[in-house]
Amino acid sequence: MKCAVALLAAVMSVSALHAGAHRPLVKPSRATTLQMTDTLPLPPTPQAKRTANLTAILTLDGPFRTFLGYLQQTNLVEVFQSQAYLTDQGITIFVPVDRAFAAVKPPRLSDLSVQQLKNLMMYHSLPKHYELADFERLSQTRPVTTLAGGLYTVNVTYDAGTVHVHSTWADAKIVSSVSVDAPMAIYELDRVLLPDTLFHTQPPVADVPAAPAPSKEDSGEPLTEPDPVVAAQYGSPGVADAPVSACGDDDGRFACYAAAAAVGAVMALVAL
Repeated sequence: MKCAVALLAAVMSVSALHAGAHRPLVKPSRATTLQMTDTLPLPPTPQAKRTANLTAILTLDGPFRTFLGYLQQTNLVEVFQSQAYLTDQGITIFVPVDRAFAAVKPPRLSDLSVQQLKNLMMYHSLPKHYELADFERLSQTRPVTTLAGGLYTVNVTYDAGTVHVHSTWADAKIVSSVSVDAPMAIYELDRVLLPDTLFHTQPPVADVPAAPAPSKEDSGEPLTEPDPVVAAQYGSPGVADAPVSACGDDDGRFACYAAAAAVGAVMALVAL
């Protein structure tokens, strides 16, 4: 009898464990889910990489219409932007001013094919971002390969902060920094770089005129106020500046003295 009772108890325990193992899980409430979510760290939100617009910079920041027009004609705007933002090296662009292109006498540039013009534009860029301070070290590397490839090289010289970029037929100077924010640096040149790979003889180049002095409106200097208008003085200065007497001639002076004496007498009576 005791064995039967023990066996029955064992069977009931196994049944209870089996039922508990297959019991459906209780779905957590919305409040519990939110509480669990609050305690878990959220993954960081990816930040969009800020890119500068090369076309906008060249349009707004200087007389670079000719260079920009050649970039658009050869579909290089996208190439330069990709070199800047889709590589780890960045890009440095040397942009000659419009006056420098005008100094290259025709038909030297107009005779270039589209591919040659493309190489000339890529010749004005380096496949790495360089700040002004980097040119001192870069000047010790000769020659420097441009974005156009190994046949298109330049030499860089650095002298007390003045940077020159030398090609075979041109010696250009960096006049100013247009934009130096990484990964795309843009510098203004006073001359067009002319490689011997494209020009087997020296092209005729006129002297580049100096940049016109900026007006005060363009330079941001405060405008000076005009001098105040001074009213014209007519007649003799001595007569104009002399005080006018109210007593006039002798008869008037006698009347003034009499009036003054009467006023003095009245004041004396009032004092008494």
